[in-house]
Amino acid sequence: MNNPYASPGTTVTDIGGDDERYQPRIFSTEGRIGRLRYLAYATVTTFVAVLVVGLFAALLMGITGSGNSGTGMAIMFGAIYIPVLAASFIMAKRRLNDLDRTGWLSLLLLVPLINVVMALYLMFWPGSAGSNRYGPKPVPNHWAIILLALVIPLCGVLAAIAIPAYQDYTKRAQAAQLQQHP
Repeated sequence: MNNPYASPGTTVTDIGGDDERYQPRIFSTEGRIGRLRYLAYATVTTFVAVLVVGLFAALLMGITGSGNSGTGMAIMFGAIYIPVLAASFIMAKRRLNDLDRTGWLSLLLLVPLINVVMALYLMFWPGSAGSNRYGPKPVPNHWAIILLALVIPLCGVLAAIAIPAYQDYTKRAQAAQLQQHP
């Protein structure tokens, strides 16, 4: 029945229409990712690549000895570099889609000097506020994304400062100890 005095059949959230969001997946080639998610995915990709290279290098050096592993290391680095390069272009494409730009602009990352400007643009420029031609806005970041994007690189920077300082301290302490006990 059509009751002219009935309350409306819609809710307030249905009126906005731009609340559509989706959950990005790390291995997806489509969709959008924000700045923090871009940094988190890049951190995970870099960490996994360094771990795999380190394990293969240790294994290869243990098998062949430290002197004759140059060709094997070059092949291994090439085999790992290609998937990491592909992953970085996919992440850059998705980040550019969040900025409402075409993914083809990720090829500018191959051009020297322009790649620095492009990387800064990808890391610091805010994405589109709502849905754009590449899809809906991603859901807000989970605490794990924030942890990966901010805390782990910060720990790396602190370790890069603290480890050499500690090594210098131990050298000075050993030298002082040798001077006390000739």
